[in-house]
Amino acid sequence: MKLFQETRRTYLLYSLAIFIISSTVIYFTLKRLVSKKQDENLLWDQKIIAKKIKYDYPLPIFEVEDFPSKASIKDTLYFKDTLIYQVIDNEEKYELYRQLTSVEVLQGTTYKIITRSSVVRNQDFIFVITASVGIVVLLLIVAVYFVNTIIMRRVWLPFYDNLEILKNFSVETNKPIHLQESNIDEFQELNISLTRLTNKINSDFNNLKEFTENASHEMQTPLAIMQSKSEVLLQSENLSPDQASQIRVIYQSVQRLSKLNKTLLLLSKIENKQFKDLEAVNVNEIIEKHLEIFDDFIENKHLTVQTKSTLEVEIQANPMLFEMVISNLISNAIKHNIEGGSIEILTTNLFISVSNSGAAPKLSSNSLFERFKKESKAANSFGLGLAIVKKICDNNRWKISHSYVENQHNISIYF
Repeated sequence: MKLFQETRRTYLLYSLAIFIISSTVIYFTLKRLVSKKQDENLLWDQKIIAKKIKYDYPLPIFEVEDFPSKASIKDTLYFKDTLIYQVIDNEEKYELYRQLTSVEVLQGTTYKIITRSSVVRNQDFIFVITASVGIVVLLLIVAVYFVNTIIMRRVWLPFYDNLEILKNFSVETNKPIHLQESNIDEFQELNISLTRLTNKINSDFNNLKEFTENASHEMQTPLAIMQSKSEVLLQSENLSPDQASQIRVIYQSVQRLSKLNKTLLLLSKIENKQFKDLEAVNVNEIIEKHLEIFDDFIENKHLTVQTKSTLEVEIQANPMLFEMVISNLISNAIKHNIEGGSIEILTTNLFISVSNSGAAPKLSSNSLFERFKKESKAANSFGLGLAIVKKICDNNRWKISHSYVENQHNISIYF
């Protein structure tokens, strides 16, 4: 979940809780205040009526009851809620009233004074006040929410723009990034840090790239000299068999080192995406071409090769790299095949599949594509062939997979 969405959700949850709590507090506070005021009014009315009776004359609208003895009566005052039967607009109903009952002895006569006030009307008043305040609070929350949303979008807009710039950042372009400025201090500090970081990445990448190319180039010259001198020494007639054997070992080691150096340089160039030229490549033609190149190796192992293609398949790729992919796949299918085995190559517009018979692999399918991981024990094998194929596939956003089912290895590349 995005930070902006999480902030809005948290704001709504807390606002809802505040709205419910505040409305409840307002309702019960008003109810208590109104009830207290209502009791005070009832008490005031009772005192007025008592004074009227005492100092003026008995009012006929009040109930007067005879009590057995003056001595047995004590002044009494109490409140209670009571239901009163009423007929209003031809409608019979009971209405809730707040009632004050007072028993007093005034001028030798015992009076029972009852005053009432409608609770329903007060409840309506409380409800109206609570609803009004609640609506105001709710409108305030909604207004703050939308204002906050607008402000947050405006504040976060440079951040999301810079995020898109960072997503498209690549060291291959060798260009510094230009982030949008923000009036928020934290975002501005983040921009400065990101600019420094990406500039450092570009610088380190270029230094590493130059070092790799220079080191590889400088190594090729002494390796070529060593290889040439070894060949000259091997042709000398004055060497003993032991000397000739040692020089042959040196010559083979130099050849191996030279091949390893070229392979690692190639991998580095592929990783640095220095092969950017894409063309329409005819897959079937390249497969036929490399089958002819490996024809002698296929015959030496007595392998049966079968190719299947429903139509001429063309893809957009760098010709040199794609030929390297096909060459490594066919070479791998021959190298890890059994005597008299088979190779099957299937091509479509969606994928290419190379299958070969062979023993069960000792490594997992994922490990086969790692550098220097190999099944073969041959001295001239570095375990880099499938690593190069995997790196080319990754750079072209192709998916490569390996499986072993019923004594058949299968490597598929999905375009």
